[in-house]
Amino acid sequence: MMNRRFLHPAIVFFLLTLLVAFLSWVGSIYGWHDVQSLLSSEGLRWQLRNAVPGFLKAPFLGHLLILAFGIGLWMHSGLGALIMRLFMRHSRLSGKEKRAFCWSLVVGGIFLAGCMLLAWGPWNLVRSITGGLEHSPLAEGCTFLVSVGVGTMALVYGYAVDYYHTDRDLVRGLSYAFVRFSGFFITLFFMVQFFASLRYTGLDVFMGLSPSTLHLCYVIGLFLTLFLSRTTNE
Repeated sequence: MMNRRFLHPAIVFFLLTLLVAFLSWVGSIYGWHDVQSLLSSEGLRWQLRNAVPGFLKAPFLGHLLILAFGIGLWMHSGLGALIMRLFMRHSRLSGKEKRAFCWSLVVGGIFLAGCMLLAWGPWNLVRSITGGLEHSPLAEGCTFLVSVGVGTMALVYGYAVDYYHTDRDLVRGLSYAFVRFSGFFITLFFMVQFFASLRYTGLDVFMGLSPSTLHLCYVIGLFLTLFLSRTTNE
């Protein structure tokens, strides 16, 4: 469990956004180069216009939401825990668990073979106009396919071990990751607001941060937020 003396990552990014607002106000007063205040009428209008669209268009958000369905089933069905047990060699599997695991592997293998057939088979259904995989529907839908594949394996395992019985069990599995990592999505909202505010005020350029550096900081913050949010939920 995270030490209670430390601030939650969501609060950290909220405070950082307030710091950006304050520094942008100071910079606008003292004429820092290309720095515009967030604490202004124009800054307020920008915040109102961009708070929701900026979050929905955040890098990787759509991919994370789609992956959450499959990962949720993977965790909720017990398949993820079973694979961890096998990896750590903590216990032996029961006969029912072995059969369910084998069925999930068979289904996963069939799904993978189907994806490979679509990618390199004689048909050009999901490849690009030139016949390649770059910028093809298959490549752009890779996240969706991973989520479907992982989720299908978990679904088969869950039903095979009699953990899933009705469609309600399936929905609980699909939503499990959103419940388990709810703190992550909340923190992500405040993190997106922080980076968006940094770009709007021009403080990133003033501090000499290139777009690639800022993107790298965002990616690092994304993974740290995911890890810390998981830790705070334990």
